[in-house]
Amino acid sequence: MEAAPETSTPQVQTRLRTVIALYIAITLIASAGLLAAQSVSGIDAAVLSLVQFAPAIAAVITWVSFRKSIIGLLPAEIPWRRVRIDLLAILVACVSIWLLAAASMAWSGHTMVGPAAVAGTPFAVFVVLQLIGACGEEIGWRGLLQPLLESRVRRAAAVALTGAIWALWHVQAFAAGFVAALAFVVAAMSFSVLLGYLGNGSVRQRVLIASIGHWLINIAWYLVAGDNTLDRPQVVFVAIGAVLVAAGAMAVRAAVRHRAH
Repeated sequence: MEAAPETSTPQVQTRLRTVIALYIAITLIASAGLLAAQSVSGIDAAVLSLVQFAPAIAAVITWVSFRKSIIGLLPAEIPWRRVRIDLLAILVACVSIWLLAAASMAWSGHTMVGPAAVAGTPFAVFVVLQLIGACGEEIGWRGLLQPLLESRVRRAAAVALTGAIWALWHVQAFAAGFVAALAFVVAAMSFSVLLGYLGNGSVRQRVLIASIGHWLINIAWYLVAGDNTLDRPQVVFVAIGAVLVAAGAMAVRAAVRHRAH
């Protein structure tokens, strides 16, 4: 079992709560502004959703405002050999989710979208833009928010809290009906387990791993469902695949840690 972080002074705890609250508030404000900007930008949200950059904007503002308070709370760098292992693990996990979802689609008689153009944008360009968008999100979610939470609570709780906030931030999912919304939340929480536990090391190392994982998840989901990511049964199949892979990844992680001890 992971040890809880050392107890901080009440002043530090209060300051940290303020930092986290500020980050979330700025993310919401920036999200509203970017959603408004999307409508006048001429950029199709299916190709690149500008709201993905809200967490990065919030992270930068929070860092500039509270750098002295949080710099000592952020995790240290780990050997890059470990990072490469984590990257390989996240690749295997994302491919596994795609294979499970694809098999489910085939079994149910549904056709996958595959590598098709998105709103007139070539698939190759779409792939690059999705990587940029994933980085925009992960700079905030797994780069700043989760490490700050880890300085107060056990990692499992930090991963769960980050995943819950991340899922709730996708407000559009809750207009798709109960089943689709529930499946999306389950998928997001499972993704958070993968990104939160396979992303280790310093902020830049975590952002690298989580961004690539997030990117691969988005591409896999598009190949299954296209832009209709909340349609049934696609969202249900992705959620089931994500749960199975996350559970498998945690089982492997537990076995490795047990053997190491």
